[in-house]
Amino acid sequence: MTDELESFHLRATQAEREGDAAEAWEYCSGIPMFRRSRHRGLLAQLVAATGELTPWTWARWIVYLALRAEDPGSATAERLRRAREDAGDSLHGDLLDTAYDEGGDPVKVVARVMGESWAFHQLAAYEYGVLESFLDELAGEGLLDHADLARRWIGCAMSGYRIEGRGGPGRLAVCDLAHEETAGASLEVLDLGAAALAGPEGCVIGRLVPSDTTPALMFDMAPLAVDETTARDVAWSTGDGWIDALMAGIEAGRLDGGDLLREDYELMSDVLSLGLLEFGTAPTELARVWTQLEQGRDEVGRAAFRVLRDASVGDLDDAAAPYVASAVLNPHAYDEARRKLAPPGRAEHWRHWADLSTDPARSRLLGLAGASAEADR
Repeated sequence: MTDELESFHLRATQAEREGDAAEAWEYCSGIPMFRRSRHRGLLAQLVAATGELTPWTWARWIVYLALRAEDPGSATAERLRRAREDAGDSLHGDLLDTAYDEGGDPVKVVARVMGESWAFHQLAAYEYGVLESFLDELAGEGLLDHADLARRWIGCAMSGYRIEGRGGPGRLAVCDLAHEETAGASLEVLDLGAAALAGPEGCVIGRLVPSDTTPALMFDMAPLAVDETTARDVAWSTGDGWIDALMAGIEAGRLDGGDLLREDYELMSDVLSLGLLEFGTAPTELARVWTQLEQGRDEVGRAAFRVLRDASVGDLDDAAAPYVASAVLNPHAYDEARRKLAPPGRAEHWRHWADLSTDPARSRLLGLAGASAEADR
């Protein structure tokens, strides 16, 4: 990058660490190679949700920023480096082996692990103390004003869970496999769409952390689908033993190293963008839409709008609530919905989806209901 673009990147990082997503987005938008990046997309979501952000959204954003904190000479960057080496060697050695065998660039492998490895994100943030170090060393006052919940996430244990289905509105029932035979095994967590991530046996691994809302627990980031044996092994592990359980799953052929990689990183939903794309696209159109997505077209935003369109006329059942919530948080889809999907007669549908959702999606859905009710007058 040129000196000017390096300056833009530095100022964007400083703005992020002060909790100013709007200023960060402006500087990030001035860097040509970042305009279609996942990071800029997350900033756009945060800017669009200004005033609607919940404490847990801030906490997820803080964890995400900690995982990007590679400031030279910082203790946080050193912790990130050690976590990356550990995850790369133990869980993603196959990627490095392939790169060496085929004459590929191992630096790109490292970048992929840092950007897409769910296991690396978890290992670095908690077991290697990157989150705590970032808050103590690099976060600015503006970010620290929203950091209380993120600090309470430190020390929460990894475990394995079986998804048992939706409970009441905004609630997901899960079974903690570490305590399956006890009365406390059944838990209610914030339903952000994790059920869509469960594997064929209905199991995931992740960390349940305080949500500062109702229900009181949530996954710190979208959980990872695994087989039941691996989920149980993770549930019974202690400390960083969950890494050994994942490695055992890979060595036994129950998991593939690629299963630990995830292109999406979501802050306000557990519905991954590509999952929303599939849900909001007719099967006969999916191949064409995937091609256009690869060519740089915003097909996720278009699919999100289609989900909202169907929701506004009652064409979806209640099980679609996490997808509707995810769709309304997409900036493109929400802008289009405000212009096109709040005519007279639809307020009841929008209030119904709001009742099934949690903030920040709930407030947006209520806003669409209000606009439709106003149009009725």
